[in-house]
Amino acid sequence: MEQHNNSSAWHITYHFVWRPMRAKACLTEEIARRLKALIEEKAHEQAFHTVTLVILPDRVYLAAEAPPTVAPHSIICQVKAYTSRVLRDEFPELTRIPSLWTRAYLVMAGDQLDPDEVIRRFEASEPERRPRGRPRKVRFCSTQEMQDLQDAVDRQPDEAETETPPPGE
Repeated sequence: MEQHNNSSAWHITYHFVWRPMRAKACLTEEIARRLKALIEEKAHEQAFHTVTLVILPDRVYLAAEAPPTVAPHSIICQVKAYTSRVLRDEFPELTRIPSLWTRAYLVMAGDQLDPDEVIRRFEASEPERRPRGRPRKVRFCSTQEMQDLQDAVDRQPDEAETETPPPGE
């Protein structure tokens, strides 16, 4: 947190991380350049200043400085809504996924936070993704099949009964 002596203005540095829907690596080349321009544009409209912006193919990291009267939730919601609408209008390939951004995001406050550490914490907080495709069917056994399996197990000799005597006896 930084305090300025003139008119005692306070500024808090917020660190945000969010990702595209379905962990799709779609933030490359032209889309990444346009996203950066849109975030800068939104920062000038709103009451925050972009400190650091890192756009990875499947993650976005934004460090923004804002007065304490601006809630971090309002910053991230406005940025995500604005960038999603404009990017989906300009790049039709982004309309193949139901929404550009997930609802999830991580926000941390502090001046001396490392972007890699914030991204690592975001990844650790995300739930495990389901494998793609249909889930395997669970096959239930009939009563007769269960009895047959139990009989087969019962017929197998125990390891103690089948021990072979040591050589030389």
